Amino acid sequence: MTLQRIVNGLGGVCARFVRSERGNVAMMFAVTLPVLLTAVGAAIDYSRAVNARSAMQAAVDATALMISKEASSLNPEEITTKAHAYFNALYTHSEVADVSFNATYTPNAGNGASVEVIASGSVQTDFMKFASITDMPINVASTTKWGNIRYRIALALDNTGSMSSASKMEELKKAANKLIGDFYDMATTNEDVYISIVPFARDVNIGTDKKDANWIRWTEWDNDNKKKVCTKSQYTTKRKCEDNGGTWNTVTAPHTDWNGCVMDRDQDFDTTNTPPDPAVTATMIPAWQSEACPTAMIGMTSVKASKQTLLDKISAMRPNGSTNQGIGMFWAWLTHANAGPFPTPSKDSTYVYQDVIILLTDGLNTENRYDGDGRNHSTRVDARQALLCTNARAQGIKIFAIQVATDRDPVSTVTKNCASEPDNPNYFSHITQASQMTVKFQNIFKELAKLRVAK
Repeated sequence: MTLQRIVNGLGGVCARFVRSERGNVAMMFAVTLPVLLTAVGAAIDYSRAVNARSAMQAAVDATALMISKEASSLNPEEITTKAHAYFNALYTHSEVADVSFNATYTPNAGNGASVEVIASGSVQTDFMKFASITDMPINVASTTKWGNIRYRIALALDNTGSMSSASKMEELKKAANKLIGDFYDMATTNEDVYISIVPFARDVNIGTDKKDANWIRWTEWDNDNKKKVCTKSQYTTKRKCEDNGGTWNTVTAPHTDWNGCVMDRDQDFDTTNTPPDPAVTATMIPAWQSEACPTAMIGMTSVKASKQTLLDKISAMRPNGSTNQGIGMFWAWLTHANAGPFPTPSKDSTYVYQDVIILLTDGLNTENRYDGDGRNHSTRVDARQALLCTNARAQGIKIFAIQVATDRDPVSTVTKNCASEPDNPNYFSHITQASQMTVKFQNIFKELAKLRVAK
């Protein structure tokens, strides 16, 4: 209802009251009219002020975001001048008088950089002035903060045999190196970005330096790794051993022969990041000896302090073996744990942390410790991965997934649904050319690096 219609309506009411000849109606109307007019007018004035304030808030939000992108390269006077220009272009409510504006940049001193934008003004009243209220003040503020977010990024990277085709391994190394470089450039301190790298095939290599850990379970390895030795150790063949009075025995191979490979944990600990505990056998990590064991993984590593260590790990990757995305995801998730084989550094409570897993694979699951033949797609292996991904997301892990389908494989349902937002192209990508990996990694980086508005 417009102001003119309200006035016209009130005029009609007034005319009827004036013509009325009944008792004290005219007197009562004379007494209550100012109150009625003030009440209706107050609603109109208040509505105008609310609309003006909402528009002003939107303008300062947008201004804070825009100026933050260049604030670090401007001096205080330039920041205020540019911010004021942005604000004036966005806020065009001419009914607001005495508009004041200020923008303040606070450099990063350990808890993030920020730009605070404050604006105020007043709306002249049309009706409330009859109650001696001539204007209604409005005040708004917005703060954009960045640099107070820290990142823990786990890369679960397919190192299976099929990665040797269509230049996939070469393109993966190129994409991963670019991603590491981007996070290196973003970081201003050693604590800003940590990255772990988990090359996976059917199994994962945790490193031979873990051979003396009390959470390694050797049962499967011992049963599968036997060797013949002579009771007289100087003889290395059965004939010489027995010809010289020795006995040719079968014994368990020494653990120094282990190549660092491990297989899936006992179910259902294969789908959780519960740290291995020697007191609970099912949580322990089963050692294994696989000829297709990938290069050893690396736990959370400061990209600012140890960039070359991360790049060297990427360079060492070689394609071999069958596909078990689940074990790659398992170890990537375990590198986010504060305890266990690869404990992540403790977090500073004054910062916000993004805990992330990036999964890249070129094939469908074919084999894990329990199921699959290493050649054909196994839905039972998928089922274990699906449960693990659900559990990881429930603990706040943000998951991105890239499927490289150079052989025109269909979209892998389990890989897609592993992502935190399966229908968001920045979270799940199905690509058909290896060269697209770098672009997809860049999209993930941009998604993670977004500025956020705090009010």
